[in-house]
Amino acid sequence: MGTWHSSFLIPPGGSMRALGIPSLVLTATMLFGCSSDDPAAPSGTPADGPLVYLTFAGNANDQSGNGNHGTVVGGSMATGALVLGNNATDRLSLPSTVMDGLGNFTFSAWLRMDTFRNENHEVISGANAAQDNALIFWYREQTDEWLVGINNGSSAFATNASIEDGEWHQVVLTRSGTTAHLYLDGTALGGGVSVAAGALDIDPTGLIFGQDQDVVNGDFAANESWAGAMDNLRIYDRVVSAAEIQTLAAEAH
Repeated sequence: MGTWHSSFLIPPGGSMRALGIPSLVLTATMLFGCSSDDPAAPSGTPADGPLVYLTFAGNANDQSGNGNHGTVVGGSMATGALVLGNNATDRLSLPSTVMDGLGNFTFSAWLRMDTFRNENHEVISGANAAQDNALIFWYREQTDEWLVGINNGSSAFATNASIEDGEWHQVVLTRSGTTAHLYLDGTALGGGVSVAAGALDIDPTGLIFGQDQDVVNGDFAANESWAGAMDNLRIYDRVVSAAEIQTLAAEAH
């Protein structure tokens, strides 16, 4: 049996013929899942990529190819990031189908806090008619804690106030079964915390970022808004690897 050699290059737009099957032409897209000259497919992008990827380059269009475009109310994307004010209006919504029914998942984004008011700063709010906190992830400025909750529960990660500097920080939240982990700038924030079991149950219009819902898609309050900026937002239907967490923390935004 012959030896397979991986040390070959396919030039941009080029191809090669399959050995033994001269009629079959192999392209970079067929081999690696992206064109060798495709700038939208950065090196290291996993085959099982995100369900949604928002770069906020003037809009909230999904760059993952899955068509999960966001809707922004208020806020601004003029600087290539989503900037949300300290009010009860500014927010991002995504199709609930992005997270509804998920068991394990990963949320990743660059976050910047712009307003400091010694209250809560909501990042993710997922709600259904019976539970306004079917999924919630936020920072509590009063106690310098990040918290996560599923099915109206909540658990706090280790105390860390580094987000309160007005600078960008890369944040990754993972959920595997009944355990959640948080990574800030590529470093785990303490150990895992316990969360409720079961798949997420999020109603249509009930997946919001930057505000806290007390009813589905409503009853927002300024003192629970994110009041800052978000960029390079991704959601996966799996737990990303340690290597991927480091790649996310090192990317430009």
